[in-house]
Amino acid sequence: MGWSPQVWAALIGLAAGVLGSAVKYALDRRAKAYEDLWSRRLEHYRGAWELSALFSRWPRQEPTRDDVRNLRTQLRSWYYGDGGMLMSAKARRRYEYVQKGLEAIRYAEDRVEDGDYDRMMEIFSRYRSALTDDLQSRRKGSVVYALVDLIRDRRIRAELEERYRQILEPDRSPGAVAGRRVIGTTGVTPGGR
Repeated sequence: MGWSPQVWAALIGLAAGVLGSAVKYALDRRAKAYEDLWSRRLEHYRGAWELSALFSRWPRQEPTRDDVRNLRTQLRSWYYGDGGMLMSAKARRRYEYVQKGLEAIRYAEDRVEDGDYDRMMEIFSRYRSALTDDLQSRRKGSVVYALVDLIRDRRIRAELEERYRQILEPDRSPGAVAGRRVIGTTGVTPGGR
């Protein structure tokens, strides 16, 4: 004795309804979690954004060695406060570039050299872009944008690795020690994470 087509239709309808409700519930929970994450990110990313003003394009600043040291400390406090745990992998990678770039800065007298200022301005710009990507406030969902972004990211990484190689390898040319900042053994290695 088999079930009638009406019973089968009712069972299929019931299963589809239960499945649809479960999917809707899961999507609603995910949307709510994302909304909560977005709100927390916005709250914390404002602080990191403000700190990046030391290397602004307009107006150009004149940061000193102490300014850079203070910035590194403030960024570290921000990161290990709540900021770091809210970052995407891309934003965290860009934060790492910021810290490595700040570590590699050379100084003329007590001021950041112009070339290093320009590099840090670019690195901070890429960092802020990663933060806005997390917030989707300047969303560019194209594949072309993603590829351009990847190429720029690799270029910045290569520049930083080259800078670290130069800093960590002793410069044996005459007079090389005069303008060079010495970095202690802080566990920083070229290309290291």
